[in-house]
Amino acid sequence: MESSDRRFERLLRPVLADLYRFARRLTRGADADDLLQASLERGLVRVDQLAEDRAFRVWLSRVIYTTWVNDQAKRRELPVGDVEGAGQPMVAALPGPEDRAMARQTGRVVQDALDELPEDQRAAVWLVDGQGHTFAEAAMILHVAPGTVASRVARGRKALRDELSPLLLLTGGRS
Repeated sequence: MESSDRRFERLLRPVLADLYRFARRLTRGADADDLLQASLERGLVRVDQLAEDRAFRVWLSRVIYTTWVNDQAKRRELPVGDVEGAGQPMVAALPGPEDRAMARQTGRVVQDALDELPEDQRAAVWLVDGQGHTFAEAAMILHVAPGTVASRVARGRKALRDELSPLLLLTGGRS
């Protein structure tokens, strides 16, 4: 029989990078390592409560979010979030040095726009669009109804479209 520690490690390995990026978005990068460490410690202690292995990513994302919310309540502040994504641009680099430079600049503009979203919209947009969670999964992580996630994502996407429409026109994208 597999020990709790081994099970946790096995389940964590394929999703660790996604969880770290989520922690960075919540903390604006400043305390991402601490948030992730505290969340992993909480998760390791409680992994036996997880009924199905396939729910691990959502379950641990919820632990991260809950840990962050609790930390913010203690600090009495609500940061907006980091979208740097551990050095990964949000816009794919194109072949050639000029295209790569343009993509990096575009990625920074997109990251800045995402930074400006209200915390609730930013978290919902990142979970759904950045991490690929379903609305139902994001709702579980954020402790809200799926309809609330859907409306936050819709408002966040609209705000991003409005903010980025000049960039889309310059790069030939659709708005």
